[in-house]
Amino acid sequence: MVASVRLYVAVSLDGFIASPDGGVDWLAPFEDQNLGYASFFEEVGLLIMGRATYDQTASLGPWPYGDKPCRVISRRPLTGALPPGVRRWEDDIPSLITRARDHDDGDTWVVGGARTIALFLHHGCVDQIDMFVIPVWLGLGRPLFPDVPSRLSPSLARVRQHGGGVAQLTYRMRQPFDVRSDLD
Repeated sequence: MVASVRLYVAVSLDGFIASPDGGVDWLAPFEDQNLGYASFFEEVGLLIMGRATYDQTASLGPWPYGDKPCRVISRRPLTGALPPGVRRWEDDIPSLITRARDHDDGDTWVVGGARTIALFLHHGCVDQIDMFVIPVWLGLGRPLFPDVPSRLSPSLARVRQHGGGVAQLTYRMRQPFDVRSDLD
């Protein structure tokens, strides 16, 4: 089986995924929205995230992803008691992409942050992007796509309006494009 590699991400109206300090408190007024997260998460068999995203998620309280396998891209060891299923990934990115594609437990969710998302986009292995545009203007922050290839050509598959002015844009990526062998 070939698993789909997906992004499921909230972004401010002006293109940021976090405030300058990495905060996401601006999302709080929209947390009660039914954005299809539960059904999306049921389809996920593997999570991949960067170290900063892992550290932030782990600091917010109980691990929100249960015991689903999670690979954290980091050259430094993960500290403290690890949640069930969490392992550090210190090998090369192409090997992680192979792992993301070859498991048979469901789709792979590239959780974030922006650098990890960019790695997967650079390697041409993102199949679908579910982007939730939140009607908040941050002005400054951490951009969703700071370092992506310049000639991506996704295809808009669906637009859905949610309460509170949230727009869900679902894109399917056209493959392949200029795939680099390794970014590290």
